[in-house]
This record gives sequence, C-alpha cells and structure tokens, in this order.
Amino acid sequence: MRKLKFKADTQKSPQALQNSRETQEYIARFLATKLGKHGFQTLPQSGGTVAVSVEEYELPLSVSCETQDEDGHCVCEISSYPEEEQDWLERITERSLLNQLAQAVEASLKEQDAFSTFEWNNEL
Repeated sequence: MRKLKFKADTQKSPQALQNSRETQEYIARFLATKLGKHGFQTLPQSGGTVAVSVEEYELPLSVSCETQDEDGHCVCEISSYPEEEQDWLERITERSLLNQLAQAVEASLKEQDAFSTFEWNNEL
C-alpha cells in the first residue's frame, strides 16, 4: 500500500467544495480525467474511489479526505492496495506499475494550485 498525503485548499479549487465528501468526489473525478494522459485507463467507481488499469492489471485507488486542519485545508490521502498473493514476477511488475501510477497521480495533482504539501508513505 502506498499513501500520498496532501492538502486540498477548498477555497482555491475550481468549484466550491463544502465538505470532505465533496472534496473526495472532486479529486476522484479529477484523477479519473487526468490519468489518461499518463497512459492509464480509469474505470468508473462511486464516491472517492478510482479504479485504474494498464495492460491487464487493475490498480484500485481510494481517495479519503479528513476534516480541515489548523490552516483550514482538507487533508487528503490517496491509497492503493495491490494484491499481496502474487508470485514474485507479478509482484515486481505490479510494483513498477504502482510507482508509475504514483508519479502520474502526483504530477496530475500538482497541476492545480489547490493541492499542496505532498508526502508519500510506503506501507508494504
């Protein structure tokens, strides 16, 4: 599992976001439209979840946003949960794809001023 923690300034977002659920859904829709230019295909999901595929692999993403921090920003996390029951070659391939996906997610989010303070956590 990899988590990208970042701040979402709801005042700077293109649409007024009133709560963490709206923020989650906005980020999921945003990523679903942006990841295509990095070679990933997004699959429709509900709420703050984006399923991403490349070649024959599906990589589920989950977006969760907490309530506001002390600066008034929503603190959001993007998590990915690759399958753990794989042979070593599949695991290496999926980890490589996950690293590419992580770079694509961060690059996409950095396109908007509303998102800042990016920090990756690896929990493998």
